[in-house]
Amino acid sequence: MKGLLYTIAILLCMVLAGCSNDTRDYDGMDYTVTITLDNTLRHDSATLLVLEEEYNQLRECGKAGQKDGVFTFTGQTDKPKVALIRWDNDSTQPFHFVLENGDIHITLKPTAWSVTGSKSNAEYLRYVNDRNAIMDCRVATWQEYLKMAGDSSLTRDDEMRMARQDSLLNDSLQRITVERINRKDAVGRIIRERYGKQLDQEHMRMLD
Repeated sequence: MKGLLYTIAILLCMVLAGCSNDTRDYDGMDYTVTITLDNTLRHDSATLLVLEEEYNQLRECGKAGQKDGVFTFTGQTDKPKVALIRWDNDSTQPFHFVLENGDIHITLKPTAWSVTGSKSNAEYLRYVNDRNAIMDCRVATWQEYLKMAGDSSLTRDDEMRMARQDSLLNDSLQRITVERINRKDAVGRIIRERYGKQLDQEHMRMLD
């Protein structure tokens, strides 16, 4: 139990310490977004769209065809903005990220993604990794429960212990989501869009 509490504390500290607002000077800067697809992903063209928060509308910023599995977009933005890549195949989920000036390199695989050259996207990826770590702990707890239930070694004390573990992990997951959304930046906007509906009523009331 102490080990679990220590793990949760470390994850929370990582999220709180790793997030900060980007205050760089954007005058005279451009962006280049390079997206490299894993060879198992098939797309011939892609469209870059950004969310204009003042109007709550998506604006198209460009289209690109793939060359050897690579898409490139260039332009300029006045601040970090929620962006998405819409693929030629409408059945494929768009890829969300933060568009900001600089050289952004995104690598997409079927079950993972990575980014370099972007502070905001590094923060977003950090949140996703922390979230996945907590989810892995919850899965491990559930698998332990099923194993013990299957071999009839499960006791009432075991059930209560694992229920407490799952409750603590769920609370940690919800808290890091609320904390990141409440920063009210482009990263928080994406997290709210993708994960906000998974908050329970108690944590939903914590949103600013």
